[in-house]
Amino acid sequence: KQEFTEVSIPPELMTATSSELFDFIAKELARFIATEGEGFFLPPGSQRELGFTFSFPVKQLSIASGTLIRWTKGFSIADAVDKDVVVELTKALDRQGIDLRVAALVNDTIGTLAGGRYFNNDVAAAVILGTGTNAAYIERAHAIPKWHGLLPKSGEM
Repeated sequence: KQEFTEVSIPPELMTATSSELFDFIAKELARFIATEGEGFFLPPGSQRELGFTFSFPVKQLSIASGTLIRWTKGFSIADAVDKDVVVELTKALDRQGIDLRVAALVNDTIGTLAGGRYFNNDVAAAVILGTGTNAAYIERAHAIPKWHGLLPKSGEM
């Protein structure tokens, strides 16, 4: 059973500090986690993992790391620019006492594609039409000339 809650960011947090914004997000995550029923089971020694969709320009440093280049969409939080948004969220989660690890930092298009593939492996592309336009698709890994790592078992990326 999949559940979700949609929460709007209060307008005053769009120009607050990075700590205030990420603390709000962490508090909302804590509230959501608290609604889990008794059917949720985390194997011993495991840690909850979070996929973090961040719809702003970042310089991606790794699968779970990226520094904010600039804000868009009405956000203007100067102390967050050039900071790793995963580190900022992790610090906020720690302040709230939430044991949650960011496993992946993605933009909204990749998040949509991953979500679609989770429910239906035949999903091959995702498109975002909003304040901007973006698309992503599944490609054969060997067809990506810049890829120099190990190929995924599926052969797709």
